[in-house]
Amino acid sequence: MRPQTLLLIAVTSMTLSACLGGGSVRSNLSQFHTLESVPASATFSVVSWRPELDSSLEFRSYAQRLTAIMREAGLRVVEPGQPADYIAYLDYGIDDGRPVTYTYNVPQWGTTYGSQTTSTMVDDRNPGQQVINSTVRGTDPTYGITGYTQEVRNRTVYSRFVHIDILPKNAISKTTPVYELRLKSSGSCGSIPSLMPRFMRAIEKRFDRKSGYSGKVKTGGVDC
Repeated sequence: MRPQTLLLIAVTSMTLSACLGGGSVRSNLSQFHTLESVPASATFSVVSWRPELDSSLEFRSYAQRLTAIMREAGLRVVEPGQPADYIAYLDYGIDDGRPVTYTYNVPQWGTTYGSQTTSTMVDDRNPGQQVINSTVRGTDPTYGITGYTQEVRNRTVYSRFVHIDILPKNAISKTTPVYELRLKSSGSCGSIPSLMPRFMRAIEKRFDRKSGYSGKVKTGGVDC
């Protein structure tokens, strides 16, 4: 297979991947906290908003990752089941998805020329009567995009979220959290286990750095 053909295949593959929703996972994340008011000796425990998930191995893996993130931020997080001064409630989910129709351009590949010149000549035998145009092209053909065709596709887009609230132990319903994080994301991947490692990386980038932060966070990996 010629090198030019290999290049065309590679570029076409990357173009289609971008059109069909591949690429980094993008999340909208907001964070508010008053952790600076919490005593340095305070301890924390990570649990689920839904108690039935506390015994889930899947939840425990996410809780362990959040525990590591909190410890890296300087918080004292105890092991599950141990007494703690503050409780970090972790919740996450995904909807059933919604159908979306979209269009995208597919490049058409072919032979092109690096340069071309156009000349105009008048037939001496018939002055002013006949004009001859000729085009002289470069001698070495190249390969590239000669045009585009438009394609229509349907896909399902899912809405995903991660919530983290940290409250004092035995807090009543109206107690103000000392930490509140909201992560929202939408994309073609409907698998929480595939996405949570990326969401946790997004949380790690912002955790406890600035209260009042609200913006987009991009993490590597394909939105499957």
